[in-house]
Amino acid sequence: MKTCNNRALLISFITIFTLGTMILFAKTTFAESPKEIRIGATVSMSGKFSTEIGPFKKLMEAYATTINSRGGIYVKSAGARLPVKFIVYDDKSDGPTARKFYERLISVDNADILLGPYSSPVTFAASVAAEENKVPFIAICANSQKVYNRGFKWIVCVIDAAPRYTHRYWDMIKAEGWAKTVAFVVEDTLHPQGVYRGAKKLAELAGLKEVSLNVLPANTHDFTAAIVKIQKKSPDVVFVSANVPFSIAFMRQARELGLNPKEFHVIHHGGVFKKGLGAGAEGVIGQSYWTQGMNYGNPERFTEIMDRSGISLDDFPWAPAYMVAFETATQAIERAGSLDREKLMETLKRLKVMTIGGVVSFAKNGVGTINTYPSQIIGGQYHIVWPPDIATAKHRYPGSGK
Repeated sequence: MKTCNNRALLISFITIFTLGTMILFAKTTFAESPKEIRIGATVSMSGKFSTEIGPFKKLMEAYATTINSRGGIYVKSAGARLPVKFIVYDDKSDGPTARKFYERLISVDNADILLGPYSSPVTFAASVAAEENKVPFIAICANSQKVYNRGFKWIVCVIDAAPRYTHRYWDMIKAEGWAKTVAFVVEDTLHPQGVYRGAKKLAELAGLKEVSLNVLPANTHDFTAAIVKIQKKSPDVVFVSANVPFSIAFMRQARELGLNPKEFHVIHHGGVFKKGLGAGAEGVIGQSYWTQGMNYGNPERFTEIMDRSGISLDDFPWAPAYMVAFETATQAIERAGSLDREKLMETLKRLKVMTIGGVVSFAKNGVGTINTYPSQIIGGQYHIVWPPDIATAKHRYPGSGK
């Protein structure tokens, strides 16, 4: 009788063990077989940066629709192509708000990979959430060195560092040889300050002398004193390193007060700037990541995505940088063959891939390689004017008589 009882106990134990193993295996298999790729992000749909990227949730959705219509992204560990899903919140152009939402994207929405918000200050805050939780974070329009000098291991950025932001412009000025002096107007925030520090050195290397420096708060509304100061120096170039609202306000007053250098360079001179100034925007030169006629990567797909999103490139010139980030994330997932966060981050760090903006790779601190091209508003249209092999029009010199 005891033998029968022992045998029954053994059979029960084996049954329970087998069932437990099957349940554990099923749970493990389910965990390792995702049904979709979840990409988390915030967009400044409101607040001061909404003029720069406000509708970019539509851009993300258009990218997902386009990729999904082709079957999704192949993930080797899942043995299948998986659809892409973007989870997007409004960060209200505010760092603490962005960080809160990135915490939610990680802990509640279970994002596999994160795309950064717009601007260096907002990214500075948001990236802390990714670092603390060890989630891959691809920064986009955030190139202040302060973001990347913190020793973070879970961040890369598709664009080059702020000090090199305008290097092609100064290469052009040096090659042309007509400008000798420059006055700087700088918005006192992270990105504009970083761009100015680089531009100052690049201008010196191009042979220009800085004759006036005006660093002003972001909320400045009256630029009269700075404009009068600049007029007394009569510089060849007035270089405005600022975000769009600041730039519009400065340029409007500069035109009204008759400030007339040979050239205005305004680093952010997209469609909102052009509409805000009207005829006053003609001839202004600034920076762009892409324009029609550039043939890196897959420009046809980018055009398709822009058409699907209903977003105008002239109005929102940072769209190409976001496309570069989408392409980078896609390639990282495909090459990693997994949604494992550590494997994705390792793959990102050694990634080298062609995009619509050129080749993307990353320095040890995460800084990328995509940089802007000098573009000028000519006849109300944007044209890349340097380098010659990329240019869609010749650089013109407003007020110089050339």
